[in-house]
Amino acid sequence: MTHNDDDHKWVTTKRKEPIFFTVILFVFQLFMIICFAALTGYDKNNRDSFTGSEDPETYNGGEVQQRVDNFYGYFRDINIMIFFGFGFLMTFLRRYGYSALGYTFIISALVSQWSVLINGFFEAWSYSNKHGEFPSTWTFDMSSLLQGFFCSGSVMISYGAILGRVTPLHMLIMGIIEPVFFFLNVFIGEMNLEAIDVGGGMYIHLFGSVFGLTVAWFLTDRKSKECTDNAPSYTGDNFAMAGTLFLWMMWPSFNAAIAPLGEPQFRAIANTFLSLTGSTIATFIVSRLFSHLSNKLDMVHVQNSSLAGGVVQGCIAHMNINPGGAIAMGFIAGTISVCGYLFITPKVQRKLHIQDTCGILNLHCIPGFLGSVAAIFAAIKGVNNKDMYSEVEYEQIFRAGDSQASANLIATMVSIGLGIVGGLLVGFILLQLKKIKGLKSKEYYQDSAFWILPIDYPKDVATVVALNNATPEATAGGEDEEENVGKEHGAVEMGQHNRIVQPKQDSKYHKQLPSDDEEEDEEFKQEPI
Repeated sequence: MTHNDDDHKWVTTKRKEPIFFTVILFVFQLFMIICFAALTGYDKNNRDSFTGSEDPETYNGGEVQQRVDNFYGYFRDINIMIFFGFGFLMTFLRRYGYSALGYTFIISALVSQWSVLINGFFEAWSYSNKHGEFPSTWTFDMSSLLQGFFCSGSVMISYGAILGRVTPLHMLIMGIIEPVFFFLNVFIGEMNLEAIDVGGGMYIHLFGSVFGLTVAWFLTDRKSKECTDNAPSYTGDNFAMAGTLFLWMMWPSFNAAIAPLGEPQFRAIANTFLSLTGSTIATFIVSRLFSHLSNKLDMVHVQNSSLAGGVVQGCIAHMNINPGGAIAMGFIAGTISVCGYLFITPKVQRKLHIQDTCGILNLHCIPGFLGSVAAIFAAIKGVNNKDMYSEVEYEQIFRAGDSQASANLIATMVSIGLGIVGGLLVGFILLQLKKIKGLKSKEYYQDSAFWILPIDYPKDVATVVALNNATPEATAGGEDEEENVGKEHGAVEMGQHNRIVQPKQDSKYHKQLPSDDEEEDEEFKQEPI
């Protein structure tokens, strides 16, 4: 009996991936536990303000309680956005629901921990630049936890570009490295340049999307572009729409969470909500007019482009831009986003060889860039018309003074530059990790490579087509025929086990079946890059 060398390599590398994943994750968790124990402390009240005569029954909790009261509502909403909204938004793929939700869950949890440490380090660095002393420890408060959510959102945006083409190890590496570039960007733009970006239009959406698209360039190949499992399902689209609705409802909290209290925070809520309504209306108009030239609505547009109004307000939601201006910005962002899905994304995939699974170019990159440019013009207007804001508001918003517009311009370019540099680094590393356990073409866009699956896991497209096209004579066996098809793909009888068993696979027997269009029109087949 002879053994195929490729089979042996597939088996050994498959064993390596879970070992690397679990060891790295375990060691990194121990590292963070030690760092939290040695370097961090809880937020606390100023002990000098205590008189010693406070009544425990009437004590209001001091400054810490005020921060909890101010932030916890936003903390709860953004928590739902990250773990529920982003996770379910990516469940549209017909065979990738476990991975979309599972990877969002574990990586966001990891990044939320890691972010407290990195953010504290850069805040301590900023403190040392101003006071000449680097703190040996640092405290974290509600705003620090919010920064962890913001960083998690940026990583999840990047994940959207490579959805379906990564392993757990890939996501772990990106979840460790990308936050370092994220907070370096925040350190430059927020702590030093003092740019205006209340809701992360530059630091979260623009940076995260550029980072993700750069990584996607490394992970795009001909087989991934032709994979038939890169397709939605009716149930998946409904779950993804649930994610959209939660994101849509909570987005005003996302943009208003760290806005200055008072009028700026109210404007952040109002402008974001109005902008979201504008992008939603634009989405339904443009999608109905141009979607596949059939005058039917496309759920992809509704799930994503309706959120563009929240992204475009990321930088300037708290500024005095007029309610009509907020609606107009949302309408423009929604229109451009739908057109991006229709016309730009196919060209980017064909010409630049960047496969953007979730379309983050259209939901985050372009609207984020538009919002960043809008912030520059809003800064120019605000500096030249200081009576638009109260004296306190002006100092809170225009921290860079008369050079605010140039500060925002530089911060925008830095966000793009760091996104590219960080994406190149992570993309190169992930490409090398394919030698440990890269996904085979038959494993793209499906959960079977890394999850134990139930018996009703969706069949591959080729099997579904074969069953649908089978003649009555061929299916006369009824349930027996379906049972045999299921067993061919690893299913076992319910009485024995309620899970799909992944059989040993031989690559020469699992080739991607071309679609009818590919067979009829060979000239449109893409060459490997």
